[in-house]
Amino acid sequence: MNPFGRIAACGMISSYNNAEPVPGPNNLMLIVGKKIRINGFIVSDHGDKREQFLQDMVPWIQAGKIKSRETVVEGLDNAVDAFLGLFSGNNFGKMVVKL
Repeated sequence: MNPFGRIAACGMISSYNNAEPVPGPNNLMLIVGKKIRINGFIVSDHGDKREQFLQDMVPWIQAGKIKSRETVVEGLDNAVDAFLGLFSGNNFGKMVVKL
């Protein structure tokens, strides 16, 4: 991390059900020396910005300027496995079950 660096922490669903804590970083003292800030967030923290977000984002998506990756699983029969895969990190981006 650079001095005054920031870390956006979001989307930790893969570790929700860990039986034991995963080992943490061994260099936490650098957070103090470099004045690093770590903030968690969820999308509902910013509901007041929704309309402006949509005004900006929708045209960008339609123009192909914004692309996303997602994991698509075919069929309702695979929905349970897809859901369980969320907790073990078996997906990239959104996990989608295509019916």
